[in-house]
Amino acid sequence: MKRGLKLFSGIKLFITLSFLFFLTSINIPELNAQGTDFEKRMERLNAHKIAFFTQKLQLTSEEAEKFWPVYNSYQKEKTTNQKKKISLESKFRLEYDSLNEKEMEDMTDEYINYIKKDADLSTDYHQKFKKVLPINKVMTLYQAENQYKAMLLRQLRNQQQMNNKPRY
Repeated sequence: MKRGLKLFSGIKLFITLSFLFFLTSINIPELNAQGTDFEKRMERLNAHKIAFFTQKLQLTSEEAEKFWPVYNSYQKEKTTNQKKKISLESKFRLEYDSLNEKEMEDMTDEYINYIKKDADLSTDYHQKFKKVLPINKVMTLYQAENQYKAMLLRQLRNQQQMNNKPRY
């Protein structure tokens, strides 16, 4: 087994799940109507997500007005960090055979810093969410995020099963 692959097995799982989440988000059947472009699909996905979260959180108009700018900022920062992690993992995979020990150590340290940044973002935004929502809705937010991801993964699995059925 190649060196370092065990270290990145968890990382690959996370990146794979992140990628599946992304693929699911753009492959929801109602978002794939012919002639729609990527931006329109993403707008529809975002509208679907807003409706899902608003229903799950039962946001009042005042809460929604305060919550969404904070949540959107959080998502933007998380996405930026996630893209950097994915880029680093891709770089690692492509350059693996030519990396020396120091370069490999630097890359793993950088990756851990991205994980730490994710944790720091969660901690920082948890405090911000508590300022704009009652604590019960903050907890419901975390549950809704997990439910939304699970729903998208189910839709992806269902779509893959539909695409893999024999055609007669």
